[in-house]
Amino acid sequence: MTGGGRGGRPLLPLAVAAVVIPAAVTAFGFTVYGEEITGALPFSSTPATPSHLVKPPTKLPLPTRPTPEPAQPPPPPPSPELVRQNVLSLFSSNGVKGITFAPGTTDHVGRGEAVQTGVGNLLGGVPGAVVTLVAHAWNGETVTHRCDVLAMRRAALVRDFLVARGVPAEAISTEVVVDPVWGPPSDGGPQVDVLVG
Repeated sequence: MTGGGRGGRPLLPLAVAAVVIPAAVTAFGFTVYGEEITGALPFSSTPATPSHLVKPPTKLPLPTRPTPEPAQPPPPPPSPELVRQNVLSLFSSNGVKGITFAPGTTDHVGRGEAVQTGVGNLLGGVPGAVVTLVAHAWNGETVTHRCDVLAMRRAALVRDFLVARGVPAEAISTEVVVDPVWGPPSDGGPQVDVLVG
């Protein structure tokens, strides 16, 4: 054996151990931290791609609301001529000539109230319709023989009802007719005619 150190031990194995142990530690370091080390070296062949890069936030698409269909304009109101025909049809389908009242009173009789409601539904909200109420009274209906006053009270009731349904007050005129004879029982009673012009 060559060389000697103190006590006759060779120095070469110590020198080899001094080189081998640090090399093993270095190799282990390259294996574990290789990516980080190779990325930091200036002569590295691959560019550094850190795994911890944060991607920029992407905007989420905003929710879209459904586009509403364009509002359809309301249908035009019926013409006064059409309303006039509908009122006449209402009277004939109920078997009356107008809104009927019990003789001597301002109370509806028979289909009088239902017909009045139907007329109000037909005339309410019809612009430009001119309405004439012809209030009938039968001669001798009242003790005072003031049948014209009774007829006028009936017309006022119908007028107020129509105004409440949306018919302009200025579009309603009133006439009074005192019939010289009583109508047949089938009439039910004197009526208020509704004429639409």
